Amino acid sequence: MKGFLHSIETMGLVDGPGTRTVFFLQGCPLRCAYCHNPDTLKRVGGQEVTPQRILEIANRYRPYYGEEGGVTFSGGEPLLQGEFVYECLKLLKHEGYNTCVDTSGFGNPVFYSKILPLVDTLILDVKAFDRESFRNLTTIDGFDSYVNFIANLDLWGFNGQIWIRHVMVPGQTDNEESMRRLVEIIKPVSHRVDRIEILPYHTSGVQKYSQLGIPYRLEGVEPMNKDKAKEFEVVANKLFSESLHQERKANELRKQEKLKLFRDKEIASKEERTDVFANLRKLPLLSDVDETDLDEVLNGVILLNIKAGEFIFRTGDPPDFMYLIYKGQMKIFYNTIDGEEQIFYIYRDGDFVGGLNLLVATPYRYIGQALTDCKVVAIPKAIFDKFFYHSPAVLRSVLAKSFERIRWAEELIQRLATSNASMKTAALLLKLVKLIGVETEEGIRLELSMNRGELGNYSGLRRETITRKLGEFKELGFIELVGNKVIVIKDLEALEGYVL
Repeated sequence: MKGFLHSIETMGLVDGPGTRTVFFLQGCPLRCAYCHNPDTLKRVGGQEVTPQRILEIANRYRPYYGEEGGVTFSGGEPLLQGEFVYECLKLLKHEGYNTCVDTSGFGNPVFYSKILPLVDTLILDVKAFDRESFRNLTTIDGFDSYVNFIANLDLWGFNGQIWIRHVMVPGQTDNEESMRRLVEIIKPVSHRVDRIEILPYHTSGVQKYSQLGIPYRLEGVEPMNKDKAKEFEVVANKLFSESLHQERKANELRKQEKLKLFRDKEIASKEERTDVFANLRKLPLLSDVDETDLDEVLNGVILLNIKAGEFIFRTGDPPDFMYLIYKGQMKIFYNTIDGEEQIFYIYRDGDFVGGLNLLVATPYRYIGQALTDCKVVAIPKAIFDKFFYHSPAVLRSVLAKSFERIRWAEELIQRLATSNASMKTAALLLKLVKLIGVETEEGIRLELSMNRGELGNYSGLRRETITRKLGEFKELGFIELVGNKVIVIKDLEALEGYVL
């Protein structure tokens, strides 16, 4: 494994916290008009280095890093060399280094979920605030990709802090409206933003363009006044502070509205509450809760009656509650880019969702909707943090559920990748046998809460296809269809032959 290195700054003071060794990598897909390192644009060239060599160089300067310093990867665009950066970060984090990546968000997305969990500070370069300006500045139509990169940082596992940087060019973004748009574009990651920096446009790299025979597109534009840029930096940070305040108020309002909605759906019968509480005490989730705290825990949770078809949570909902299904079935899904519904999981009695969201403070990424009338226990974050956060039993339960979901996701990917509709249908039926199958004299009975369309969404098939395949399996004698809501598995071995 080798990467292409342009240059090294051994005592960097501005590219991340503290004193740092900065590795400038070759390659960038953007052609920014103000780029002062045009010699880094080609991916090949410079010095070939291994991740081990990067670690050796970092070790040499480690005594100067202090408590905050460490290693920064810049460029060019470091994410363009995704595999190399990942291997370097693995070595550095194993040795306890603080890491930073300076990026414009353009690389190979395959490596994002590997790289970003290993990054302590992300220096995020905000080039422009709309498609046209972005294309004019960088020469590519990449604005949507950039916005997508920002929106998915949490999903890719980034848990560090973000420094926002914007190069201000006179006559282009040196106005308060641009600062408002800057704050708007970083809203999806505002909870991670530690600072916003406005860098004044300068012409120190212009000579390189003439040496390389490259036209300089900002010819005649005077350098940005540093004091003026600083004034706009103050404006941007003030607007950002106001935006955070408004966001907190909006989140609190949404939280109160959701709490009121939950209270309206709360189980009212005293006998029903007593019955639910008695059964909740038996769950492993509560096994570490001290007996003296049980009453406070049980009085703090909200017991909900959710009707079939009602939503329990939606994409983007903040992690204010964890949900435990006491009785009924819930589907977890998301809507694909072409408007189709893709079901990931079907949860039933005793299952829970949201524990990991509360542990790592990340919003819900999918949609939870009741398939049947459900009784759901909503555990508020305050109760979770006080009684469950440090509980080994809860952590074991969350890890077990996460592992179960990973295995199911792997099976789903394998099923969706299978081109044969018979194999997909058989795999779906076998999964349902594990989830809801009941042995009877006639065969394994599946009492369905899903219609044909939802069965298709669960298996990666269209409604017409799943209906046709079920009909074919019936004709073959593999299954029996009883109305639209019951399937009886008559020949389990035949179904297993399609997928095992």
